[in-house]
Parts: sequence; C-alpha cells; structure tokens
Amino acid sequence: KNGFLIILIDFLGYVDFSSEVTAALRVTDGALVVVDAVSGVCVQTETVLSQALAERIKPVLFMNKMDRALLELQLDQDTLYDTFRKIVENINAIITIYGAAGGPERMDGPVEGTVGFGSGLHGWAFSLKQFADTYTKKDKAKCDKYIQKLWGDHFFDGQGKWSKKAGEGRTRGFCKLILDPIFKIFNF
Repeated sequence: KNGFLIILIDFLGYVDFSSEVTAALRVTDGALVVVDAVSGVCVQTETVLSQALAERIKPVLFMNKMDRALLELQLDQDTLYDTFRKIVENINAIITIYGAAGGPERMDGPVEGTVGFGSGLHGWAFSLKQFADTYTKKDKAKCDKYIQKLWGDHFFDGQGKWSKKAGEGRTRGFCKLILDPIFKIFNF
C-alpha cells in the first residue's frame, strides 16, 4: 500500500517570523489554516495566508477553540453557526483578493470538505462528512446529498422534513444535527 508522509510546520502568528514563513512555504504542498473560532480571522492570519497563496498553496481551514465558544462565551447555536459562516467568508475573501494566477480562487467550504471544526485543547475535531456518514450509516450516495443539508440555508422541522426557508419550528441543519449533540455533551 502507498502511504503518505506528512511533515507539519507550525508558524507563529507574529510579524517577526514573516521571512521564516515565506521560506518554509516554498517546500510545502498545502496549508492548514487554524483560526480561533472566537476571535475569527486576525491580521496576521491574512498576512500568512496571502504568503501561502503567493506560493500557490491551497489552504484547508480548521476552526479551533470551539470549546471556548461553548464554555466561556456560551454562544447559542445560531450565533456560533453565523460566526463559522463569517470565518469561511473572510477566508474566501482573502483568497479572492490575494490568490495568485494559477492558484486557488477560493477555499470553498465545509460542504466541499475543506473546513474542519474542533478543539485542540480537548482533542476532538470533525468535518461535515463525519456527521453525514454517521447519519446515513456510511451510504455514499446518501452521504453526499446529506452533506449539502448540513451547511447553509437548510432547515429541519420537528417531523424530520427539510426546507430551504427558515420558519416556525424549523432549525438550521448544522445547528440541529451537529451543534445540538455537541451542546448536549458540553451541558451534560
């Protein structure tokens, strides 16, 4: 079987390390952009991401510190979803602005599998695909369709029906099927 060799290079987010970042980016194939789910995209994140894009490196986004949003700030599910959505939009905007010719035009998003969520401190992470696999019992055809419903304007009602419009008794799919179980664990 073929294997993979993954070498991780951790960049400090300080301006003082810009030249080291540029040098290291020249020998990498990809970038895992870790963004604090509470603070969002910071100035130095934009700087390092623009350097990566100049080297035509396709980024993958990981939203870290979900535990802080849940335990310290006690954000409700809709606010947390909106925070995640804004972070994805901000990263895609940076890619659109700084993307080099021939490089990635945008990162895409959670549906495409280029975004992860989690807590480094508590050692857990997930993607939409992992939840979709669980809900569809790993049925590939159903899973691919289900992922679409776990992000964006897809709402779930009490009878188990989906709608693209918010309304009385409808909960966003991401909130109901992903955040709700996580909130229950944290609120035990």
